[in-house]
Amino acid sequence: MAVGERLSVDSVDPGLMRALARHLEHLVSHPDGGELHQLIEDAVLYCHENNYVNGTCVTYLHNQLLAYTRDHGHPAPMRLRARLIQQHLALYLPKPGIGAALKTAEPVPARAAPASKASAAAAAAKNASKPRPSQNTKTNPTEKPTAMESSATPESKPAAAPETPRRADPDATQNLNDLKQMLAKGMDELLHEREALARQLADATSYLKMIEAEREQLREELNKARKRARAGDKPAKKALGLPKRDVLLRQIEAEVERVKRHGDPLALALIDVENLETLIEEHGPDAANAVLNQYTSEVLGRFRSYDLVARYDKNEFAVLLPNTGKDNALRALEKVRKRVKESHFGLKGKNYPLPGFGGVLTFYSPGEEPHQMLHRADEALVNLKLRGQRELVVL
Repeated sequence: MAVGERLSVDSVDPGLMRALARHLEHLVSHPDGGELHQLIEDAVLYCHENNYVNGTCVTYLHNQLLAYTRDHGHPAPMRLRARLIQQHLALYLPKPGIGAALKTAEPVPARAAPASKASAAAAAAKNASKPRPSQNTKTNPTEKPTAMESSATPESKPAAAPETPRRADPDATQNLNDLKQMLAKGMDELLHEREALARQLADATSYLKMIEAEREQLREELNKARKRARAGDKPAKKALGLPKRDVLLRQIEAEVERVKRHGDPLALALIDVENLETLIEEHGPDAANAVLNQYTSEVLGRFRSYDLVARYDKNEFAVLLPNTGKDNALRALEKVRKRVKESHFGLKGKNYPLPGFGGVLTFYSPGEEPHQMLHRADEALVNLKLRGQRELVVL
């Protein structure tokens, strides 16, 4: 049952009901408004179950809100909202003593019925028999004025008593001070939230600028590699167009700082291309370069634009995946693995299946330093290669 249905509509002003409905809608949508909303609902339900009349119910609800505002354990915005609801209720609080005055007031006496014509004629005859004073009688100027004349003179009004200055109500002063404190605290909380949002926006903006710069650099290097391929030049060993290990470490440091501020997950994958030594023995070093260039241009481009792909070692790549949990990281690597199975590399006019890869996938642990995260993944990859395993291991 709604609040308006528990109060008598005939006695309660519709403006009060509309104001309460607006406040309740605001409390429902506010993340901290559930407790105050429940307090109002419980208070109105209590009045309804105990058959409180409207004035008594408004007084009860007003007192409940007063106790809520004086409890500093509640959020300042909600205490301020409770104070605003109190201001609406205060206009409808019953005045003390009015109910008793209405009970003791005497009924208004009924008007006398009009007299009959016979009684009116008798009264007129009686008045006519009384002697009237002569109009020609002159008054002696030395005589004192009669009581009637003296009563006609205007009487002097008594001097008005000076108004006594009103004393300040201590409860009103305390309520005003509480309201000021709640307003100040609420403004401080809003300012802190605004500053936090501004910092997050600045971090996101700087991160996007850095990603855009790296994309532009990779695009330029890829265009250079394509020009060399069209011109028939032999690709150099370092012409893969990928950042080196030092760039990777700096990026890990930046991402770890962001994780400490916002708590987002951070994933790191180290990928080891299989069987490159065998290809070199069978087809020469050009085969290894062709495989690595195919990985760079066709395979590793499957990662997101803001993921960092770097050259980690001779046959290894590193991929840093910001804001990525375990499930999303595994899905990304599975897409890359599928792309490898569908790809080929060309050598001396022939196409060969692109070798697969193994590797490790690890995640940042709270309190860990950036170089510790990289060292932990590197040790796991070395152990994996020593055991001769060609699979993806999740740490």
